[in-house]
Amino acid sequence: MTTTNSVADEARGLPKEPTSPWILILVVATVVVWLAALVWQVMVLPERVPTHFGAGGEPDGWSSKGGALAFSALLPLLMVLPLPLLTTLIVLRAPELINGPRKEWWTATAPRLRRFERLVREDLWLIVVVTLALLVAMQVGIVIAVEAPGQRLPEGLLFGGMALFGVGLVAVLLRMYVGGRYAEQPDLL
Repeated sequence: MTTTNSVADEARGLPKEPTSPWILILVVATVVVWLAALVWQVMVLPERVPTHFGAGGEPDGWSSKGGALAFSALLPLLMVLPLPLLTTLIVLRAPELINGPRKEWWTATAPRLRRFERLVREDLWLIVVVTLALLVAMQVGIVIAVEAPGQRLPEGLLFGGMALFGVGLVAVLLRMYVGGRYAEQPDLL
């Protein structure tokens, strides 16, 4: 009888299944947009920047230019972009921590576990894309607010960014849980 840890050891020795090209293109495009927004912020933000907005888009919190730029750069670098690395840490190092559909089937053999790692990695990359899009909307909103009368954030941008994030996240979750993405796969039986 094989243990989950021995299956994980064997799975780590298998070649990594590549991420779907369309997902990689989407990730690269989103990262390029994020970096462009960051460069734009570097060029136009004043020394005092509204960074938090209350009802009606009224600014109610400010930061220095350096603080705003640090938030815009470090949050994605430290919290968002590394998210897909969790597949290596959890799926391939500690599969007993997996809490997903058909766990027993996916952790029964090394090829299944390796495939599961790719599926989860792709889903996490898509979550990175929608989260990074929200952060870009925040970056753009801050620049627009800086240049607006009263440094107000346009409500449409605030709610539009949140709506885009919500729709994107729901789309990723539907992709994950509807249509059998994590169903038993015939080529791995």
